[in-house]
Amino acid sequence: MNTLSRRELMKRFGAAGLSMGLFGASKEAWSKTAPHIVIVGGGIGGVSAAKYLRILDKNVKITIIEPNLEYVFCPGSNEVLNDFVSIEDLTVNYENIKSRYAVNIVTDLATDIDYAGKRVKTKANGFISYDKLIVAPGPDYKFGDIEGYSKQLAEGDFPHAWKAGPQTMKLREQIHNMPKGGVVAISSPPMPYRCPPAPYERASFVAEWLSHHNPTAKVLILDSKNSFTFRKHYIDYWTKKRGFGTKEAMIEWVPAEKGGRVTQLDAANKTLVTADGERIQADVINIIPAHTAAKFTHDTGLSQGNEWVPIDPMDYRSMVDDDVYVVGDATESSPMVKTGYLASNHSKAVAQSIVNSFAGKPPVQPLYTNNCVALAGEDYGMTITDTFRVQNGKIVKQYGHQSTELDNDALHHIRASLAMNWQRAFRRDIFE
Repeated sequence: MNTLSRRELMKRFGAAGLSMGLFGASKEAWSKTAPHIVIVGGGIGGVSAAKYLRILDKNVKITIIEPNLEYVFCPGSNEVLNDFVSIEDLTVNYENIKSRYAVNIVTDLATDIDYAGKRVKTKANGFISYDKLIVAPGPDYKFGDIEGYSKQLAEGDFPHAWKAGPQTMKLREQIHNMPKGGVVAISSPPMPYRCPPAPYERASFVAEWLSHHNPTAKVLILDSKNSFTFRKHYIDYWTKKRGFGTKEAMIEWVPAEKGGRVTQLDAANKTLVTADGERIQADVINIIPAHTAAKFTHDTGLSQGNEWVPIDPMDYRSMVDDDVYVVGDATESSPMVKTGYLASNHSKAVAQSIVNSFAGKPPVQPLYTNNCVALAGEDYGMTITDTFRVQNGKIVKQYGHQSTELDNDALHHIRASLAMNWQRAFRRDIFE
């Protein structure tokens, strides 16, 4: 096997590459004249942008503004509920991004943008100047769409757990301590929202745990929609494993057209009220609220009064300022859905566009790819692959493929293993 000597490595990557990691910054990146890219948000989109900017350009200065010291991955967090994984398995910090990719981490909250002065205002560190700004704040939640629900209740006894962390653990605790024969009610939101199959994956994982520890319990899905991603797959699995469609079913799904849309929470009586006026009491209530772009994008005018931030699909520049880019779940990117994988793809395309702009080159024609995996159980996985191009100023779906529920059990099992390995590989791609 051929090996490279230190001298050969230095020829290929330079002394700075060895001293700071292969993707570290050059000394020019620390000069006062180095272009400064500031990133608001240290989640999947923000960290992907930082990492791939550094891979593409060693001469720029990169700063992430993020209020939290750690990040908990939402992809895979449903698996905490049935002890497939621990919350620690999904938790990462920013040390590797800081040391290996020479990214400044400012632990603070971004509160405003001074577009004319090209500065981001922070809560504790004043203003931070930028040459290019990437905003990657993720979504926020429309608690007011369900009467009686609130952010305070979500942080208390009615967690949505759609942002992984303490709420995930609270929901897990509630499910694990539920009375024998109890009911878990999950309210699934209207599209668009982060990770379309996840409410049904959650129901499957909860039922998986209950089947071993509380076998007479029920999971009730009250839906704001009449269908959902991987519907045939989940119903196939639920029918085979959970008695779906029978009086003994552990999982019941009620679509909107049959009275599934939740309009009100009576918190005092642990009761949900549907659009048809039906009152449904449950031992554990998990309301997943409708989504909107993060508050930061509304406060700074990036959303221009819309639910989602309008962008130029070629390079994800905002419509407000050419030096400001917005990536991930906060954007209006239809027909693309909102997933972590697509957020990372947006960021990679933006990184290339910014590097091109510094070199006086036009943005490249992007190819956006969504690879989605989901589980119905440890032995049943499913996959989607979609690709998107930009045509005539609009995002157009170019190709799509979805695994079929008609495959044999061996293929479902293989895809389950694929899904678990994919999650681990995806986490490494972002933070390692």
